[in-house]
Amino acid sequence: MSALNPVIGRFLGSVKEDWVDFMLAHIDPMLTVKRVLARVVAIHDETSDIKRFVLKPNKHWQGFQAGQYVSVKVMIDGSFNERCYSLVNSPTDQVLELGIKRQPKGKVSNWMHDNLSVGDVIELGDVGGEFVLPAVLPSKMLLIAGGSGVTPIYSILAEALKRQANLDVAVVYYVNTDKDLAFADDMVQLAVKHPSLKLHYVLASSGEAGRFSQQQLANVCADYAERDTYLCGPQGLMGAVAKVWAEQGISNKLTQEVFGLPAVDPNKPVSEMPITLRRSQQLLLNTKPTLLESAEAAGARPVYGCRIGMCKTCSCTKVSGVVRDVITGAIDDQPNTQIRICVTEALSPVTLDI
Repeated sequence: MSALNPVIGRFLGSVKEDWVDFMLAHIDPMLTVKRVLARVVAIHDETSDIKRFVLKPNKHWQGFQAGQYVSVKVMIDGSFNERCYSLVNSPTDQVLELGIKRQPKGKVSNWMHDNLSVGDVIELGDVGGEFVLPAVLPSKMLLIAGGSGVTPIYSILAEALKRQANLDVAVVYYVNTDKDLAFADDMVQLAVKHPSLKLHYVLASSGEAGRFSQQQLANVCADYAERDTYLCGPQGLMGAVAKVWAEQGISNKLTQEVFGLPAVDPNKPVSEMPITLRRSQQLLLNTKPTLLESAEAAGARPVYGCRIGMCKTCSCTKVSGVVRDVITGAIDDQPNTQIRICVTEALSPVTLDI
């Protein structure tokens, strides 16, 4: 058999990878040349709208850091759709766990909730995200989560305690009701095992006491200003926390993960300026908050994945023009730079290499 390997290698090198993957799938659905596939080994209901999908990846999986996300590619109605989801478990585990919330208009999240079953195989794309722990852990940490923003927060918590069992860490988790607490049992188990972990669940249903404010936070974590803080949640919570940290002059101690795009002001006018898609030779008008939406409104079909600037599937070269990243606020006026059109707005006529 070993004598045949060079021959097989030359043969495989002369044919398309997709065709080889197709043939290998007849032997084992998890066999591929390079693609990362994962089999669903368990599905758990965390809340009424959040499921935990436990996956066993094939040998091409390269791992991740706690707090990162991975793109998931699924076939829906004959076409591939790609979205990014946070990895929940510790990087040293033999399986992957995704915490996925059903979104009201979420094509992929709804499909996964309604159709994905144990034994199914899905494709995984790139791992990304800078919302990760430092090489050397700080002496004290504060983790603030809101709603489904708990998914990367839980991963960071579990990994931090695995690295330093007696770490002084506090978690403040904001949800609407106690029925919306995801991964609560897991965190309680961690708190039992690690007395240095302090958990605080804040319920919006409890009235004023359930709304974030500097005083409310100080009531549950008096030394918050001394702690290195990780934050992930809805835009309203993120903005309120960031404002308090800025007023206290401690923004350098706050690390944030952004879920979703900033809310769009319906009264903000959009300048109708020309957008040129160079490769497809299309000229269209900027009529929407982002370049991707403007292109789609004009009938163009640029490739995209998550639509929130995480997976980078929509990245392309901006040949010319001035644009702004709607998440970071950074303005780019240089030629031939890479931009993510799903989170970029035009400030001048723009030419894209699409």
